Amino acid sequence: MLKQRLDGRGKNIQLLYWFGVMVFILAADYFAGPYIQFPVTYIIPIALVSWHNGSFWGYTFTVTMSLMRLIFNMFFWTFPWTYLETSLNFIVSLAVFALLVSLFDKVAKHNRELSNKVEVLSGLLPICSSCKKIKNDTENWEQIESYITKKSSASFTHSLCPDCKQKLYGDAIQKLKNDKQK
Repeated sequence: MLKQRLDGRGKNIQLLYWFGVMVFILAADYFAGPYIQFPVTYIIPIALVSWHNGSFWGYTFTVTMSLMRLIFNMFFWTFPWTYLETSLNFIVSLAVFALLVSLFDKVAKHNRELSNKVEVLSGLLPICSSCKKIKNDTENWEQIESYITKKSSASFTHSLCPDCKQKLYGDAIQKLKNDKQK
């Protein structure tokens, strides 16, 4: 529970960082004026917020940054473009940034899923040569099945190999075979 709270707090702090990057880029774009094109740098906060905070925030940043660029063009700058060109530029940038949000969010989700699936057992595992228990991280000995189940998504079912069947039940199996033959 504490880890979830800390993760949530970390995501909020990250969101503030990305918001700060967005404000910085918008300010740089505003002061550079209409002749220097900064919208390509808009990808940075949009990509970061989409990757770390999800598509909702990615789309929010997409709309906010595209709208700010539109507002700069229409109300603050004496621009060389017509309202039609400015509107088309807004629609195109909105569409491209929305596509990027979708792609970044999809790749980030896939990356998180793969990270959760890949919990590899590695290194040297101390195992008892007699009972086959493994020493865990807390220096306690536990069954190998329990240890591997905790450390991975594997689960176990039990059976006997032919050698163990013969070793444990060889006489009984032979007696059953002889009784069937009679």
